[in-house]
Amino acid sequence: MTVSSVRVSHCQGFQFNAVQQLGMARIIHRICYRYHWRRQAGITEFPYAYSPASAAAPLSTYFSSNPTSPRTSNSVTFASIDDALDSFNRMLRMNPRPSIVKFSQLVNSLMRMNAFEAALYASKQMEVAGFRHDLHTLSMLLRCFCKLGRVDFGYSVLSKALKLGVQFNDVMLSTLIDGLCKVGKVIEAARLVHKIRILGYHPNVITYTIIIDGLCKLGQTSAGLELLKNMNELEERKIKPNTVSYSTLVDAFCKEGNVLGAKVILKVMIQRGFLPNVITYSSLLDGYCLRNELDKARKLFDFVVNKRCEPNVYCYNIMIHGYCNNGRMDEAEELLNDMLEKDVAPNTVTYTTMLNGFCQAGRLKDAQKILKKMSGLGCSPDNVTYNSLLDYLCRQGQLDGALALFQVIENSRLKSDITGYSILMDGLWKAGREKEAREMFSMQTRFCR
Repeated sequence: MTVSSVRVSHCQGFQFNAVQQLGMARIIHRICYRYHWRRQAGITEFPYAYSPASAAAPLSTYFSSNPTSPRTSNSVTFASIDDALDSFNRMLRMNPRPSIVKFSQLVNSLMRMNAFEAALYASKQMEVAGFRHDLHTLSMLLRCFCKLGRVDFGYSVLSKALKLGVQFNDVMLSTLIDGLCKVGKVIEAARLVHKIRILGYHPNVITYTIIIDGLCKLGQTSAGLELLKNMNELEERKIKPNTVSYSTLVDAFCKEGNVLGAKVILKVMIQRGFLPNVITYSSLLDGYCLRNELDKARKLFDFVVNKRCEPNVYCYNIMIHGYCNNGRMDEAEELLNDMLEKDVAPNTVTYTTMLNGFCQAGRLKDAQKILKKMSGLGCSPDNVTYNSLLDYLCRQGQLDGALALFQVIENSRLKSDITGYSILMDGLWKAGREKEAREMFSMQTRFCR
């Protein structure tokens, strides 16, 4: 089966016989078994194994369209991961223990801190303490494994759900599909959707949009377009593409430089009653700028403003980057001033783009003004910002100025990165200041690990 053959279909009510009831359990079992023997070196535990007893309940009970209860309304915020784990361990020692809801809220707090390994540890300790997994805790487990790129263990969570008789829902399936796509296994994701569709369960638009995005990121935009067309062919319109589905393809076509194709998708999108949002227009703006069609980009930008679809900082950054790349610094500066007037806060990317543009145009004083302005407005320069200015000063032979700027960076909380050291070493070496270049190399080996 090829990716493009993953077609969307819809069938009304369905019932499974005794053989079909085992279908989904067998799919998960085969996948888990395959991953069990292919697990990476260093992974010594396969956390959730399939049990034949999981096939006892009818397959139709394993799927539910109800969203997972978030349990986040009373979630707490911790100063650090260690603080959260200390609270978790205290809760485990309580007698009686708090409910599983309280534990789930704490695990969710760890996930919000991107501490997915810690969240998995806490979840395992909950299981050891005797808590029985439910839909919410299994969903959190699945998300953690997928965020860590371990979709093999993600499959095992589904196997665990089968064993416990917990219903799957669209959120869990979409999480797994997204995890597969994030690690480049788009074909496997498409095959999984195809298999469960054959069993009679139909994923929602979010799942299909994730696959479309994965296909586009693999460079298979035509396959993504084919999948979108198949979604549009549904007679009963149970699964319709949404604004995100269309915007994903618009962005993919624009990144390929095919603005004409993107405009066709945009036209179809509007005809089907979906209004483009600022993200859709940003993709189209980026497409025009990549082709250096800045006048068309500016015309679209003004159209977005007139439609009262207020451009965000990302839209402005695209236009400013396009102008800077083409040396049209006055127009870029005009847009920056427009942002400030309309209370659209420029970010570090905005100022760095402007600074780099002024450097490329040989306007050092204006670049220094930008650096001063961003600091005055509370937008901290990053290493990319400083390195752009360092590179310009070194190329112009202004090494003393570069060294002074380097000292400013070193005295700040930021500290220079390996790129900054390399720029200075190259500039010093080319200027014949070999002793200082060697000293810079020595500093780099001490501070840039």
